[in-house]
Amino acid sequence: MTLMTEVRPRAEVAHYKPATLFRSIWKRTLSLKKRKTEDRFAGYKGVRDITVKKGPAGLGIMIIEGRHTEAGRGIFVSDLQEGSAAEQAGLQIGDMLLAVNRDSLLNCSYDAAAAKLKHTEGVVVLTVCSPNMKTDAEKAEEAPAGATTPGTPAPGGASGASRPASRNQTPDPGLAANVPSRPHTPRPAPSPAKAEPPPDPATAAITPNQDTVIEVNAANDVLGVVLLGGSDTLINGPAAVILDVYKGGAFGKDGRLKVGDLIVECNGVPITKEMAHERLCLSIKQRASKLKLTVFRPEPLKYDEVEVELARKSGRALGITCVQPVQGTGVYLGDLIAGSPAEMDGRLQKGDFLVAVDGKDLSSADLLTAATTLKLCGTKATVKVKRFKIVR
Repeated sequence: MTLMTEVRPRAEVAHYKPATLFRSIWKRTLSLKKRKTEDRFAGYKGVRDITVKKGPAGLGIMIIEGRHTEAGRGIFVSDLQEGSAAEQAGLQIGDMLLAVNRDSLLNCSYDAAAAKLKHTEGVVVLTVCSPNMKTDAEKAEEAPAGATTPGTPAPGGASGASRPASRNQTPDPGLAANVPSRPHTPRPAPSPAKAEPPPDPATAAITPNQDTVIEVNAANDVLGVVLLGGSDTLINGPAAVILDVYKGGAFGKDGRLKVGDLIVECNGVPITKEMAHERLCLSIKQRASKLKLTVFRPEPLKYDEVEVELARKSGRALGITCVQPVQGTGVYLGDLIAGSPAEMDGRLQKGDFLVAVDGKDLSSADLLTAATTLKLCGTKATVKVKRFKIVR
């Protein structure tokens, strides 16, 4: 008698091949990095990733280091090469670069950001935001408010109300004659005024249109100031002009110096018109515990207006970069790109305030508006600027 037994196949043990396991771990790592990036940049508007395939011509991006009123200081796209990979991928002028291949650009200088972009290869992931994008709430706030109904009386403006008597009314001579005169008691002669001591330089306020000596507690810290002037620049005179003051520096913490002030002397070293720009900056930007400055504040500020016509080839930039100042409105010119039409012309320089391009007023424009206007101008563009004038 033969016994028949059923042999069932042993269940296969589930296992992963090494390649499959590696891909699974890699996908999870990328997903974790993406979530961390989203959390890190959650406070910015319109955050998105743009994937760009870098070719032999590069990314086609021109960047500047600037400051936005809401997003703060950072690296911004100032221009895009026509037809470049970045432009085709959806990058826009005015976008703020937050990261390159997940490597953060926050608190990054222009040189460091440019180096990171230069060393990228192949497929590049740019994390950007649109700081000028308006939310629905902001759009609702900008809706025009209802006009006042005609005929509605102004508050407190009741008709027929009596008017107060004028202080300059001439008295009635008849009434004045009936009032008995009072005897006048001679007053003692006033004593001569004592000479006031000079104000303390550590707290003295800057008086317009005269030299004022102040003392700044620098504490060997960075001054945080951008200076103009020098014999090798287009602003030449016996003073250094303050172009911008950063809040975190020694000058910003002191709070007395502002844009347009002229520094005439620093710690006993006078600023002369023979000084080149580098020597002028070294004479003021000293690492010292205290700086004693002689400052002249012209009021009103004096400017020279300059208008130039620049020609460029199609698809090429004028070579003008813009910077939004920490103090004040509008934009001023940053470094001019070497070999560009703006640099070769020789009549524009860093620190000139942009007034107009092809007749369009940009004196109060923000960074995005100025960069877009320069981008969209024709092959011939008329650029008007104003430049600080040293007058004492």
